[in-house]
Amino acid sequence: MTPLRPYLLPASWLLLSLLAGGVLLLAGFSQQRSLFQQNSSIAHRLLSQKMVQHEAVLATLALQQRPPPAAELLAGLRPAMPQLLALGLRQDGRWLGSGSTPPPLAATLARARQQHRIQTQAAGVAQYWLVAPSGWSLLLDSRRLLAASEWPATLQRVQLQLPGGNSVLLNQPMPDWGWPMALDKPLPTSAQPFTFHSQQRYGIAQWPWLSWLATSAALALLLAWQHSRRQARQQAQREREQARLAAVSRLSTLGEMAAGMAHELNQPLTAILANLRACQRLLDDDDERDTVRQALASSAAQAKRAGDIIARLRALVTQQAPRPLAAVDSAALLASVQDLRQAELAALGIRLHCLDASGGRRALADSVALEQIVHNLLQNAVDALAGQPGSIEIRADSDAGRYRLQVSDSGPGIAEADLPQLFQPFFSTKAGGMGLGLSLCETLAHSLHGQLTAANLPAGGACFTLRLPLADEDNA
Repeated sequence: MTPLRPYLLPASWLLLSLLAGGVLLLAGFSQQRSLFQQNSSIAHRLLSQKMVQHEAVLATLALQQRPPPAAELLAGLRPAMPQLLALGLRQDGRWLGSGSTPPPLAATLARARQQHRIQTQAAGVAQYWLVAPSGWSLLLDSRRLLAASEWPATLQRVQLQLPGGNSVLLNQPMPDWGWPMALDKPLPTSAQPFTFHSQQRYGIAQWPWLSWLATSAALALLLAWQHSRRQARQQAQREREQARLAAVSRLSTLGEMAAGMAHELNQPLTAILANLRACQRLLDDDDERDTVRQALASSAAQAKRAGDIIARLRALVTQQAPRPLAAVDSAALLASVQDLRQAELAALGIRLHCLDASGGRRALADSVALEQIVHNLLQNAVDALAGQPGSIEIRADSDAGRYRLQVSDSGPGIAEADLPQLFQPFFSTKAGGMGLGLSLCETLAHSLHGQLTAANLPAGGACFTLRLPLADEDNA
């Protein structure tokens, strides 16, 4: 696994979330801009209608031969035109208006009559006079053109460029930061060609946070699902590969197992053959019947041991469930080994000494497997003496909370270069050896949750140490 592999999934999620957020943000901005343009057009149309209304009032007043007093006209028009502040008529040099003070409109009226169209004159920043050639004039307040309920809800700021300056018609709170949107458009009237200007910002509070969070959560779930599926596929692939390798390994070791069977069965079969030959010699002597019975009993025990060895090797090849572990009596094990091999080894000039110093503590093991290990280690010690007189000691005790069994000999020891590969299959230091005995011993030790090691003794010779779990009272 590369160092960046654990960060690939969160990095992918972050990148996709940012891309999704960008798409949602652009879509939201496009939607808000479309709504802004629509609402700005509505406000522009409403203001244009007001401008047309002003000109229609002036045209209507010009047609009246005997108009009512200006104050009466103002009172009648104000409910429908709250932006109308004053009106009046300049006729024959006199001002007939709703106010007592005549406004300075002479120059504007002269220009209107000269150009034959309505003229405007500033009366402050937000107010202006509308002067017709007929002499009628209207004082209008741009801030009252539309009531608060008439403005589209989403607009934030609207200005109208009048003769006296920019009049702010609508001023709602606007975000300090955001994407700006603006629209500049003149009102479609020749007498009041004011410029309509609307502004709005697409602020952070308007961004589609909930949609983005929902999309990010959905992306996280999707990526997690895909990741789990990929891991499941990889795990299934690994399991198939492991099963295939295990099958190949079992097939490749089948030859090793066959050779191991020959190696393991050689000892009990040799003992059976020796006992049967002894029986043949002793059958004619009535006084040796007890000896014959002992030899036959020993042969039967060795035959059973051979059958157990075959069953264990078959279970190892076919991967059958291991036999349950139980407490093994060290004294009985060592006595069996000594009874079986002492006479044979004595004939070779080898002294066999078995010592049980376990103090009644027992190993938690499979008795057949433990017996195989002991016999193999004993035979290995015999082979190390190479037919020369010597001694072999088998000692059972406990050390550091573990059962310990040691097989040592007085032979030449093990070459230091051979120690690391001593338990490898098919490695042997003996001429004609198959190199399977110690390998099988180590395999059996591992199956018993134990450990088998080898070392040279300071005084000469080799020592093999088997450590196994101790049996508790429930297993005893």
